[in-house]
Amino acid sequence: MKKKFKFIHKTGKVFKDERGYLLKILDKGFSSCIEIFSKKGSIRANHYHKKDEHFCYILKGEILFFYRNRKKGSKLNYKIMKKGDLFFTTYDQDHLAYFLKTTHFLSYSSRKRSKFDYENDLVRLNMDKEKKVKAIISKYK
Repeated sequence: MKKKFKFIHKTGKVFKDERGYLLKILDKGFSSCIEIFSKKGSIRANHYHKKDEHFCYILKGEILFFYRNRKKGSKLNYKIMKKGDLFFTTYDQDHLAYFLKTTHFLSYSSRKRSKFDYENDLVRLNMDKEKKVKAIISKYK
């Protein structure tokens, strides 16, 4: 059964001692991890994946994240993701990230992220051209 978008506000347990702390961000299998830096006002994603799924962990900044299942008539959803938030997107799910602040995050993917593998799994969209998406983004500018 395909998993849906999942917002995971709390990450794992924090282990503290006199040296500092360890924070378990993710305890799942993945094939790659990418560090992503995005400037305020930029757009990323704007696509869906045929097979890839990924977790994203926000290190710094804020993302206005849009997502929608691929089924006809599915509702467009959005949520603001902030520092410390962890969220999951699955395959066959449209998604777009609009950066409300300059943002630094990690993306843990279920599949290899070579250019060839990534491009073969990706279907580009024009969510940023949709009236509803444009209207929501304009509220946050």
